[in-house]
Amino acid sequence: MKKYKVDVIIPIYNSLDWLKLCVESIFKNTNYDVLGTVYLLDDCSSEETVNYLKEVERKYGNLVKYIRNNKNLGFVKTCNKGLKLSTSSYVLLLNTDCLVSANAIEKMANAMNKNNKIGLLCPISSVAANLSYPIPLGLNFMQVNEVFEKQFSGKTFDACTVVGNCLMISRECINKVGYLDEIFGKGYTEETDYQFKAHEKGFLAKVLIDTYVYHQCRVSFGESEEQLAIREEHLKIFFERWHDEYDKKYAKYVKNDPIVYINNNVSYADIADGKQIKIKSLKQLEEFAPIINTLMLDKINIKVICKEKILNKYNGIILFNPARRRS
Repeated sequence: MKKYKVDVIIPIYNSLDWLKLCVESIFKNTNYDVLGTVYLLDDCSSEETVNYLKEVERKYGNLVKYIRNNKNLGFVKTCNKGLKLSTSSYVLLLNTDCLVSANAIEKMANAMNKNNKIGLLCPISSVAANLSYPIPLGLNFMQVNEVFEKQFSGKTFDACTVVGNCLMISRECINKVGYLDEIFGKGYTEETDYQFKAHEKGFLAKVLIDTYVYHQCRVSFGESEEQLAIREEHLKIFFERWHDEYDKKYAKYVKNDPIVYINNNVSYADIADGKQIKIKSLKQLEEFAPIINTLMLDKINIKVICKEKILNKYNGIILFNPARRRS
């Protein structure tokens, strides 16, 4: 196989807590030899976020390039800016609320490197439209990735629609297809529109099921009425362009759905629980959750047991799905 590098493009607009975890996940879970440049593209974030991004650039040197837009360009234009700057064999578009698991970037690039017809490839995520697989009770996202890697090594499915939270595109595909359509401004369906354009050029879009990443979803934009209206408008544009082609892909996809396959074949019988922590109060959860999140990214497993009513009151970041205790 040919040697390759992967550039990572992260379009950023605040969401500092998630951004920190996203960046941490890349550098803890990826072999540096595989990384080309991690582009931190700041779309006019706050001073606090800017200070953090400059700190990351200093810390990782040539592996990181921080670029701040002079004005707020919006999601798609910022992604395109990164695509135009990137030079590596493969480019990973990554949302700030998406955390890569152990070897995720290498596995995705290896799958594409084995078949140069693959132009786009995405993993399974905790929240990813038709490719969603929620974290099972008592596990964390790193454990799910470990199980998928062992049980589904290298296995891909045809994508009906790729999901852009963690999406790898080949350099050859970018050179022949071009960039994302900026009519999709703030995002939503731009990646699928690009997928269908790539298909017209002869490229395949695949889902790699041996790789699992965490995605929180809609951290930057939320679910405002404006965002919902934008999504509806973008779906209208997409189906006006691709309705017939989508129907054909979907008809094939439902007969070979990767989530159905996973549900029918996955087993967690051999997964190690690690140390158990029983959370008895909201205060305990507030204290322990950030620590557990950090340990998880260091590949240290802790099984968390918690009452449902405590979880419902917690608004912080949890990258695991606690086993439930009766209230």
